[in-house]
Amino acid sequence: MLPLLVSGNLWAQSNGADLIKRGEYLARAADCTACHTAPGGPAFGGGYPVNTPFGVIYGTNISADKQFGIGNWSDDEFVAAVRDGIGKDGGQLYPAMPYDAFTKMTRDDVLAIKAYLLSLPAVKQATPKTDLSFPFNQRWGMRFWKWFNFDQGELKPDPAQSAQWNQGRYLVEALAHCGTCHTPRNLTMGMDSDRAFAGGDLGAWTAYNITPDKNAGIGSWSQQDLVSYLKTGYAPGRASASGPMAEAVEHSLQYLPETDLQAMAVYLRSVPAIADAQQSKPRDSWGTASQDYLDRRGRNNNPQDGAALFNGNCAACHGADGGGIGKGFHAYPSLFNHGSTGAAAGNNLVSVILGGVHRNMQQGDILMPSFASELSDSQIAQLSNYVSKQFGNPAAANVSAKQVQKLRADAGLPQPPVVLQGDNP
Repeated sequence: MLPLLVSGNLWAQSNGADLIKRGEYLARAADCTACHTAPGGPAFGGGYPVNTPFGVIYGTNISADKQFGIGNWSDDEFVAAVRDGIGKDGGQLYPAMPYDAFTKMTRDDVLAIKAYLLSLPAVKQATPKTDLSFPFNQRWGMRFWKWFNFDQGELKPDPAQSAQWNQGRYLVEALAHCGTCHTPRNLTMGMDSDRAFAGGDLGAWTAYNITPDKNAGIGSWSQQDLVSYLKTGYAPGRASASGPMAEAVEHSLQYLPETDLQAMAVYLRSVPAIADAQQSKPRDSWGTASQDYLDRRGRNNNPQDGAALFNGNCAACHGADGGGIGKGFHAYPSLFNHGSTGAAAGNNLVSVILGGVHRNMQQGDILMPSFASELSDSQIAQLSNYVSKQFGNPAAANVSAKQVQKLRADAGLPQPPVVLQGDNP
């Protein structure tokens, strides 16, 4: 794979097959399918619901269809949508489309993606209408948002840095748009560039700090830890991907060549480290194996307390002592020395229990079942608090049933079962 930052003329002179192949690779790296393919729907046919603080925005049909897709879009119109946030009709696009990152892409790369999309079957279906409440339904207001939050312009290589570093920067900041999730938002919901990659709030999930800070971020991770995590969603003794990150690994990152992942890791390890006072030591350094289950044998225990819920729902896969079962890619991860249980807040742990984990990987599926329809909000709160206190960061052992209820709603998961006797909310 040639570097991303090659001369545009090289790709302009490529034959059609090469351009389409290039576009397929770029569309993978940009994870276009994430927002433009509905669950179970045809590729790039639109309809994926993107939950925002202001309502649901639907990913558009970007297939080759001439009526509902981009089949009759000019090159300039497509580039304006991707890089400038301006629709074919001249209307302003919502920044759920990450044009504040894609603006950094080269024009030739954007047009290679267009060539690839037009080579695929057309999907003749309309995109569901995005219907936000006032004033967020006034698209012209995005002009004001752009004044404060949109730095338009292609990313240029830094001649003082290596080719690998520049490659990683282009992937992280433009194509893979890592900052879209991992950077905090300001009052106008734009990315806070002063705290780039310091962690973002995704509603039901937290996108963790990925700066080189040793406690809050990835400062204690090796180059290979990062590459392994990006490629497989799993770094032994560090973390395993779930939620939106698992989707990014599944649909995009696992398909990138090793050279790209190495470049991304090099760049991420070079950005300014940003600390977080809540995180007093690395997330993956919390917890130890617990023998709590042995102390409870033979007792008349409450079948609804955290320990009983853990033994009944988690111990079979994660081990009664929380140490995990198995080794390698298909192992059930340890609950201690794990990024999710070592966080100072418990929302990601709760979201994993609610929604489970599913990564469809080239090496095979990674699966943890959802407990949303099995456990009530109160039970999940008790279970989460037990896991945090017993195996992880005790600071996160303060989740309430009301918080679980909100995270369940944010994720659009089923309502809890009927409350059982003894399951006090």
